[in-house]
Amino acid sequence: MTHPLTHSIHASHQQTVFVAGGSGVIGQAICLCFGQHQWQIGIHYHSNLGSAEHISQAVQTTGGTATLYQANLQDHEHTHVMVQHFVEQHKHLDVLIWSVGIAESHVLARTSTESWTTHITTNLTGCFQLLKATAPIFERQQHGSVVLMGSLSGDVGTTGQTAYATSKAGLMGLMKSVAREWAPWNIRVNAVFPGWHASPLTGTAYPQPGNREHHLFQDFLTTDDVAKAVYTLACMENMSGQIWNLGSRVW
Repeated sequence: MTHPLTHSIHASHQQTVFVAGGSGVIGQAICLCFGQHQWQIGIHYHSNLGSAEHISQAVQTTGGTATLYQANLQDHEHTHVMVQHFVEQHKHLDVLIWSVGIAESHVLARTSTESWTTHITTNLTGCFQLLKATAPIFERQQHGSVVLMGSLSGDVGTTGQTAYATSKAGLMGLMKSVAREWAPWNIRVNAVFPGWHASPLTGTAYPQPGNREHHLFQDFLTTDDVAKAVYTLACMENMSGQIWNLGSRVW
């Protein structure tokens, strides 16, 4: 059954979504959610082929279709070729999701130049490369939606995650700027703060019960909850340049 919100994307073709970081914990949930609404899904992965293949099979059991795309998004040429392959196969791009990120825990004085560069290159420059590669497609289509996975750390800062927080703050500046630039093309660009989720990215920083002072409710949203929010935001008309902070965090 087609979700009512999908009609706001385009009524004359099967909807397509490209999920950068689709092999990750949140990326997998997003792919599955779009698959449940029978979208055609491009699942990007960098090195975790096994995870990408697993979510591809899961998507197809829901009635959606999935195609895998491998690329190092830090590389402009890799990114450009990957996007071209997607468009050649699907002919259009309705929704672009950025769910890529790395995080290491080091205070500024102990953050190496290499770690700083890797965070900025992966979390921020990689997104720039992907947006730049898809810009001609969105300009030609004059319709579409982009959702970037941000972090509250980029807004409030986090002790011990200077490089990560900085990269995520830059991502929000990128989102708001591109939202302004692409509005004349009828492209909506928004971001989500997904909250805490147990994953290789959060590692030992994941807050334990009793240590969640900024949360009105002690329970966190599930990855399925986040995916549903991303899906809703991606399909929502007249919404752009906004950040959706998920969960019950106040600060």
